Amino acid sequence: MKKIMLSAALFSCLPMSNSMASNAVDECKKHFDNAEYEQALTPCLQAGKSGHLDSQSILGELYDRKGDSKETFYWWNRAAQDGYIPARNQLAMKFYYGGSIFGPEQGWNQDYRSAYAIWIEDARNGHAPAQFMVAEMHHQGQGVKQDYAEAWAWFNLAFEQGYKLAGDTLQELSGKMPPQQKQKGKQLLTDYRERIKRNKAKL
Repeated sequence: MKKIMLSAALFSCLPMSNSMASNAVDECKKHFDNAEYEQALTPCLQAGKSGHLDSQSILGELYDRKGDSKETFYWWNRAAQDGYIPARNQLAMKFYYGGSIFGPEQGWNQDYRSAYAIWIEDARNGHAPAQFMVAEMHHQGQGVKQDYAEAWAWFNLAFEQGYKLAGDTLQELSGKMPPQQKQKGKQLLTDYRERIKRNKAKL
């Protein structure tokens, strides 16, 4: 009897097999996509603990819906540390707003610098939404020094990738930039294009 119990205990400590992990991922996504959030939690936890990045990102969303900022941060940060862009962007948004676009939320503090640190890294790797937010923060002077030339360069990079929202802001910004700032922006744009190419080549 003791041997049987010991074997069972050892088995429970083993990592999930590939098939078990795959089933958990499928169940996690299926329930989440169907807005069955309570049913999604268990398979998402199984898949997230096994290291599946999309499931970890979904877990962040599930806990965010529950208002559990601690678990939300844990799962988004865990995926973010492995470079998972959706989780990185969600986490940056929480820092940027101190909650959501609808207002502050308990457990979150507005932290422009932390938001910028995430977005500037992703912007330098060519991620258009991050480029837009970096531009906006330079445009408004949020967590960084207000710099229209920096903003102009990053808005252009986002717009070149089809991020249409950058177009209107870029037109507005161009109208209030003196020639010297625009020239600086053009030089930054050239430099950043080359840096992004090098960074993409390393990925």
